[in-house]
Amino acid sequence: MKKQLLTLALLAVAGTAGAQQLPNVGFEGWKTACGNTFQASDKSEKQRPGVEPEGWNGSNVKQSVFGQTATEDKLVTQQKSDGRGKYVKLANRYVEKWGIGATAPAYLTFGTPWSYPTSDKNSQDGGTFGGVEFKYRPDAIKGMYKRTNVSGKTENAHIIVYLWTGTFTSKIGKGGSPSISKENVDRAIMGKSNAGTITGDGKLVASADHEFATTKNNDWEEIIVPIVYNDKTTIPTKMNVVISSADYWTRSNIIPTTTGVDGSVLEADDIEFVYYHALNSATYDGQAIPNFDEGTLNYDLSSQVYDEKKFDCTVKGIGAEAVKSYDESTGLLTVTVNGNNISADATSKTVYTFQFKKVNYTGVLSALSVNGKNIETFAEGSYHYTVVGDYADGCVTATAKGADDVVATNYDAATRICSINVTGGSKANTYFVKFAKATTDYKGKMSIAMVGQQLLSAATSTVGITTPVDNKVDFQLLGFALGGEPIGDIFVTDVPYAEENGVVNLYKEQTITIFGDQSENMGLIDLPVVLTGTLKDGKLTANIGITWNGMKITVDLVPLDATSLDLSSNAVGLEGTPLAGMKADMTNKNMTIFLPEGTEGVDAMEKNVVVGTTASNLSLADGNDWGVTKDFTAAAVSYDRVFKTDNYVQSFVLPFGFTVPAGTTVAELSSVNGDNLVFKPVAETVANKPYLVVTNDKDFINKLTNVQVKATTGADLTTTVDGVSHIGSYTAQNVTDVYGYANGKFVKANTGSVKPFRTYVKVTGAQGAAPMAFGVNIEGTVTGINNATTAATAKEAIYNLQGVRVSGDLKHLTKGVYIVNGQKVVVK
Repeated sequence: MKKQLLTLALLAVAGTAGAQQLPNVGFEGWKTACGNTFQASDKSEKQRPGVEPEGWNGSNVKQSVFGQTATEDKLVTQQKSDGRGKYVKLANRYVEKWGIGATAPAYLTFGTPWSYPTSDKNSQDGGTFGGVEFKYRPDAIKGMYKRTNVSGKTENAHIIVYLWTGTFTSKIGKGGSPSISKENVDRAIMGKSNAGTITGDGKLVASADHEFATTKNNDWEEIIVPIVYNDKTTIPTKMNVVISSADYWTRSNIIPTTTGVDGSVLEADDIEFVYYHALNSATYDGQAIPNFDEGTLNYDLSSQVYDEKKFDCTVKGIGAEAVKSYDESTGLLTVTVNGNNISADATSKTVYTFQFKKVNYTGVLSALSVNGKNIETFAEGSYHYTVVGDYADGCVTATAKGADDVVATNYDAATRICSINVTGGSKANTYFVKFAKATTDYKGKMSIAMVGQQLLSAATSTVGITTPVDNKVDFQLLGFALGGEPIGDIFVTDVPYAEENGVVNLYKEQTITIFGDQSENMGLIDLPVVLTGTLKDGKLTANIGITWNGMKITVDLVPLDATSLDLSSNAVGLEGTPLAGMKADMTNKNMTIFLPEGTEGVDAMEKNVVVGTTASNLSLADGNDWGVTKDFTAAAVSYDRVFKTDNYVQSFVLPFGFTVPAGTTVAELSSVNGDNLVFKPVAETVANKPYLVVTNDKDFINKLTNVQVKATTGADLTTTVDGVSHIGSYTAQNVTDVYGYANGKFVKANTGSVKPFRTYVKVTGAQGAAPMAFGVNIEGTVTGINNATTAATAKEAIYNLQGVRVSGDLKHLTKGVYIVNGQKVVVK
């Protein structure tokens, strides 16, 4: 394409790109033959003579009058070529037959030229209908033109553009009575008076109609015609252009009604749309930027700090858009103005730069302290911190990383959260400091599980309970984590607190937001939470049920010396979570873990792990507390207590029953005989019941299989006869006013202690003056009890093993075995 006359620098800035949207801009390409033209007289289309530019349609003439063909070589659109390359020559030509004729107008268009010739000049009609699909909004149309008039005559040439949406329907044909319905006829779209009745949903979006009789010095001249928009918001769907050598609207027909100028010539080249992409104006803080000009691309505003709210600009170009980009590191504002055709032409843009003051913006903190003490865990990319204590004005000190950053703090007393906003230009971050209340801390094993998932973690954690105020406390779990990933802090507030018989039951339903960096990212906001817990003997057992995205998360906390950890209701799998991690830091060797039915990955011989209702191995460690809330079956039993033999009497209480093996006597309290407690041997023991035992097999418990372990929760560990109770214990505890077993007797003690799996005696009924000790009598059993009788029983008949009655009382007899009241008694 030739560009002999270049546009000025201003137009280079304003933008002339977009020529690609008009085909064959420089007319370098030509068809080998013209297309068809609509013949209104017989509704046929006939081949037009000559050639025309690619993508365009010319008004070359091939008409007939009274059935006779008029002169066919009257070409009004011609290909020309000279030093500027190929271009188009539009020359009006007279066409006649038998002396009947008129001057045919020469024009070029994207639409379809048509004519309605008749012998009656007043009834002739013609023009253009249709156009091309189009979705852009050009600002102007420009091209190179050369006008040559016939000597002594003047006629206006036209440059016409119209863009529209929808469809205009009107009639064309015989001038007095048009009869042929056509869509999108030029005069209908442009609203001309001779358009007739128009129907349809057509809407004219923009148009241009430039008339000129001459060009400068009768030579080539660049003409730029602005396109005027009726609607600056609607995107057109269709477009047409008409370049006419004739006075188009009064002679818009192939054989016009008036006498035209035969020989008027319009030569055209380089016709294209113009898409402006420049700034019309630019202001800062309401003031025009000094020396602004749309052709000047760079400006120095380094004395001012950039604020995007203060910068404003307007663009030149109907569909142009200004895109702003600010680099805080350099202080450079870049404004790129894209022409409406940027999607089709990447060069349709102009870039302006505005240099503002270079500032040190970061939008983050470099340090954070409370009451003069740095928060040790502070990191500029972490935004949530919890400290213990009360807020006071000025207690939070926040240091911004950037010299030009701005820091502002705000404290919310209701949430006890101090917000620190750090703003640096477009960079902004908010840090939060939560002032947690002082608490009494309870350390325990925290297991976290998600329904349908594996155990997420089982870590040793600390939970805090605040001092009761108005019978309410706060529950604080700091450093909550899922699968080892830190999540944040959990606060359940105003939990009702009431102590009864040394036990505090905690319960609260609340909607909470977890305080931490992950809250927003993970949707840990407005979570329904149910807290249940028990405080007893300085130990906390708690459960937190969390609903997250419809999924249930269960958090269990048990003391480190807990007897059991029940995960059976959590529906979790054990795969990937070693049992060692669940037992780590737990101090009670008897701790029993309950897992859901079907849990895989458990070692067949793993001790004290119940899957569903079955355990492979129940292991009891003497001296450690015991307690479970559910029944289960243990395939094997191990108990590290070594039972003494040689007819030594010992006590026990166990969570399972068993058949008493040979060589072992197990007896339950059956009667009270004065100061003697009489125990009756049993063949079958019952779980959670106290017994005395004499055995010659120290490992008889370890030989048991398939025992039915019973829950201890709510179990009665007491056998009461005649106002005397034989009581078992699964916990190491201090007791008062009881009888503890020692040296063959139950000896009265004002205070004392009892070990797990042992028993003691307590007088619960009317016994008169309680004795200092109870002797023990196991029916039918020779025992190692020093059964010192009272004075009353000492006078009863005493026999040796040979059946010979001996005199005196037991305490004066020599060592040996004697028969008293039919029972064997050993004197040591």
